[in-house]
Parts: sequence; C-alpha cells; structure tokens
Amino acid sequence: MSRNSRTYDFPPYRPPNEAFSALIRVTRGCPWNKCEFCSMYKQIKFEIKPYEKVKSDVKMARQLYRRAKSIFLGDSDNLLHKEMPKIVAFIRKTFLEANRITTYARAKTILRQKMEFLSDAHKAGLDRLHLGLESGDAEVLKQLRKGVNPEEMIEAGLRAKKTGFEVSLYIISGAGGNERWQAHALASARVINQIKPDIIRLRTLTLQHGTPLKEKLVKGEFNIISPLERLKEVKLLLENLDLKDCYLASDHLTNYLWADNNVFYRGVAGSLPHDKEEMLKILQQAIEFVESTELRIKDSNQLYEEGFISSL
Repeated sequence: MSRNSRTYDFPPYRPPNEAFSALIRVTRGCPWNKCEFCSMYKQIKFEIKPYEKVKSDVKMARQLYRRAKSIFLGDSDNLLHKEMPKIVAFIRKTFLEANRITTYARAKTILRQKMEFLSDAHKAGLDRLHLGLESGDAEVLKQLRKGVNPEEMIEAGLRAKKTGFEVSLYIISGAGGNERWQAHALASARVINQIKPDIIRLRTLTLQHGTPLKEKLVKGEFNIISPLERLKEVKLLLENLDLKDCYLASDHLTNYLWADNNVFYRGVAGSLPHDKEEMLKILQQAIEFVESTELRIKDSNQLYEEGFISSL
C-alpha cells in the first residue's frame, strides 16, 4: 500500500457493482442515520466536506487510480452538498476517461433540492443515483424507520428520472417479516412501476448485531421471513412488475440460499420484460426444491449467526 493510499479518505461503503470504481468521498456519514435495519455510518458524525478539501482528494485520487472507467462518490447523501455540480465538473476534468459517475442519494434530499440544482449536477456529469426504496409499503417503511413514505419515494424517483439521471432502486427482500411479505411485495411493485427505474437491486434483510431491528427480533417484536416465504415474495414482486428497459439484479451475497453447505439459489437477474418468464421459472424451481427437500435450508441470517458471513 502506498503512502497516499494510507492517508486517503476512502468512503467506507459502496455498492457491489462499484467494486472497480474510483472512490471519492464528498460527505461523511448519513444525515438521517435512523434506519432500524442499518448498521452503516453509526459511528460517523455527518459532515459535508469543504469544496477545496474535496478538490484536494480528487487530485490525490488521480494518483491512486491511474485509470478509472467509473467513479463512485461517498458517503450517503451527496446531493446535500451545495457545490455538487462544481465537484462533479472538476472530477470530469480530472478523470477524462471515466464513463460514469454515481452516488447514493436520499429521497428527502431530492425533494428538497430545486430542479435547477439537480439538473446542473446531472449536466456536470453525475449519471446515476442509487436510491434505497427498501419497500413500497407504508407500514414496512414506518417499521424500518426509513423517514420517507411511498408517495415521497415515487415523487423523488420521478424527479430524478425527469432530470435525466439513471435511477438504481434498492428493495429489501424480507423487509416486511413474515406478517407483511405479501403487502411488501405488492406495494413495492406498485411504487417501482410508477418510478420506472433503470435498475432494481434486490437485497435480503440480514439483521446484524447492534441494529434496532435485531433487538426487536430478540424481543419477539419482529419475525424474519423464512427462505421459502422469501422466494414466494420475490416471485410475487416480479409477477407484478410492469416495466420496459429495466434491469433486475440480485448482485449481493445476501440473496443466496444454501442447502446444507451448497448454494442452490443465487437470486434472479435479467432484463425486463424480456427475461421475466425465465426468472419466474428459476424462482418456481427454487420454491419447489425447498418444499420437497429434507436438507436444511439456510439464508444469510443463519450464516451471519454462524459466523460464516462477518460483514455485509
């Protein structure tokens, strides 16, 4: 590791698909930081980094990343930075070879910012926003303490799309527990169909120690969905999606299912509507396998408790 890499302010989190991206930190932490399921940023006080400091980091990043086809900006809510268009423009001038610049974004912030600001950020070269929808069900969002309701998510997503951003929406499979998995699937499909995102990314609720939702699980106030119900939930969600030119991804280890020590299901992925029937077929086969096997089925929650998954 070089001396510069030891002193560089790396973002602590990024989406799996940004594994080979240059990472540049614009803010630190999360301004909300109250989601019941989330363990990210808990020890980090939210901070908007000064513009000159970000510029300095961009110059250092140029030395660390000799070639970067894509760039991801951390941390969780960079559209709060009033200099975001200038920052993106400077990154574009510094990384001429970059094809894509992306960032996490919060729905509340998208709604708070003027369309002119969002448009300026996009025109400067910010291409994609990663939005955590998590669920389209109002009760589930309240339970997760997401701080946003479904209609606000729809409005924020539509604003982002109108501005010209690619929208990558995250859905948490199992977010409704075993009591609301059907409502969660159907309501999420409704919201997604209205936003019409470019990408849907599935994640499975995996409760980590120290999160409020994990404490509720221990107290019996929340029940994790079973692997079988989760498969049925994803199938119900997919059956009710009515989208064109959208890619569904299951690009995370939490989506895997194991029979004893062997992975038999890695999630579903494909273009909508072209690959919808094939994905439904894969889900149905997985459902039938779980219903008929005598092998022990494990998901990411069991493997986390057993210590086979240490970080998510």
